[in-house]
Amino acid sequence: MYSILIAFLLILFFAVAFSLQNAEPIIIHFFGWRFEGSLVIILLTALAFGVMLTVLTSLPSQIKKRRLISKQQKTIADLERRVHETIVEPEPPKMFLDRPE
Repeated sequence: MYSILIAFLLILFFAVAFSLQNAEPIIIHFFGWRFEGSLVIILLTALAFGVMLTVLTSLPSQIKKRRLISKQQKTIADLERRVHETIVEPEPPKMFLDRPE
């Protein structure tokens, strides 16, 4: 638990240091639009859009994998049920002590 707290505090420290060192205003021209803001806000916004784009592009494969796993779990449960139904307790061996002739 403490390692997570320490990692969070380190990330927070570096984020604050990064934002303090990159606070100068910049202007971005994009397809006729003009954006003006601090460098750190522009960079963090670009990072957030990149993360969202990555998540959205990986979403279809995640859904496909979950469906496949669900289907395989159902198949395994069905096969285990079949095996359990077909296993018959073996009969004890018959002992022939005296055989009439």
